[in-house]
Amino acid sequence: MVDRSDRVDLLQTSPYYSRLDICLVFLDESHTRGTDLKLPGNYRAAVTLGAHLTKDRLVQACMRMRKLGQGQTVVFCIPQEIQSRITEVRPGDKEAEITVEDVLLWSISETHAETRRSMPLWTVQGERFVRQEKIWKGIKKDGVTSLSKTHAEKLLDEEAQSIDHRYRPRKMENQPARLANSADVNLIQIFQRCREFDGLSFNASTLQEEQERELSPETKAEREVPKPRTAQPAIHTLHKDVAAFALSGTVLDGSKAYMPAFESLKSTCASSELSLSRLSGKRNLMVTADFAATILQANRSHSTDMFQRPVQWVLTRSDKQSREVDFVLIISPFEANALCPRLANPLITLHLYKPRCNAGYAALDRLDLFMLPTRTTSPTLPRSLSIQLGLFAGQLYISTYADYLEICRFLGLSKKLVTSDMEQRGWKISSDGYILSDDLGRAGGSSGLEKSPVNFFKLLMSKIRRNGDGISKTDMGGLLDGRPFNKSHWKD
Repeated sequence: MVDRSDRVDLLQTSPYYSRLDICLVFLDESHTRGTDLKLPGNYRAAVTLGAHLTKDRLVQACMRMRKLGQGQTVVFCIPQEIQSRITEVRPGDKEAEITVEDVLLWSISETHAETRRSMPLWTVQGERFVRQEKIWKGIKKDGVTSLSKTHAEKLLDEEAQSIDHRYRPRKMENQPARLANSADVNLIQIFQRCREFDGLSFNASTLQEEQERELSPETKAEREVPKPRTAQPAIHTLHKDVAAFALSGTVLDGSKAYMPAFESLKSTCASSELSLSRLSGKRNLMVTADFAATILQANRSHSTDMFQRPVQWVLTRSDKQSREVDFVLIISPFEANALCPRLANPLITLHLYKPRCNAGYAALDRLDLFMLPTRTTSPTLPRSLSIQLGLFAGQLYISTYADYLEICRFLGLSKKLVTSDMEQRGWKISSDGYILSDDLGRAGGSSGLEKSPVNFFKLLMSKIRRNGDGISKTDMGGLLDGRPFNKSHWKD
């Protein structure tokens, strides 16, 4: 997005995202496929026509107007050269005004011409496939493939041709006729297809250039996940303080058996982005030492990004009167297995949990998927604790608008775009949505965070929890990119 002051910004994070009715949108041909903008119903698009415009590309361009025929319209901008070609193609009066039907007829004729131009290349590719298929079948015996150097050389094609070979005058090669004399059924079918197009040229320099472009290696960006370094696994232990909590609900201050959840990430690369103690809050979301320690660290400076354990088993303690959860302890599978037979306290419950990383899956925020011991009514998990658990576990999708508001409050992010009235009251928002100053002059709003946590959670959710996978298309990815949401994002 470029405004009138020549300032470039992402459309989704700009104030124009919700005001597309005052924007002029320009899309070149390479971006007409796959682009989906929610444009107003009264929008009109100008579609420019160029040389060799096939019907598929024309339809792709026009259908950026998703409500075409339901309020949205298009108008064709036709250069003088294309106008002459359209009048040559259409029947009837050449001086009459060009209509939509004339444009479609010309586009179909261009599609036929493009197909005709591609036929020599298609024929060469077909002949190559038949030749290589015969070689491949010849080296396969009794289901075993034996590829020698001689066979491999036969499979190769010339990756480039010299100038002398390409442009030296030579007799015209009638390739379809040569295919017709072949004994191979597939080559005869290719020949019959070529007969439908008269005057195909198989010696044109453009064909050779297309073949070279086809054979030249393409540069592709492939994500490579680095393998974790060799490390010695940590020895599992069930600490007596963890067992005491599971049996009686007792939490001992200063115990080394557990720690605040986010502080267990101090050996990861994300820890340098934020003071983890700021995320501890009321210290009612904890992890055990056995959960946090997966390897024996020979050097404290080594990152443990590749050795972080996923959140799976959760112990909760409920208030006796309200049945509301007031303490959450994340434990390892070893501890869960050891504690299962010993759980008898009516206020302590073991839950199975998994963060929601797919929009098609139901959220498990209420911790009601599986419980031990079995309860007639599951304990109630407060929204604040549910949000912290989801953020630590790497949950990517937000279930309700109320959860969205709580996440913004916990992270110190603005839940909406700053208006002029808010600016007059002292509000300042950074490009990632972090509140630099609210109407009371507080950085981070009521969260208590003095620095933006966005980079920390991007690394946590993408690099650590998702092994480097992108999260930009998810709810949390959009939120961390500074895109505000409204109630219409959630159907409920």
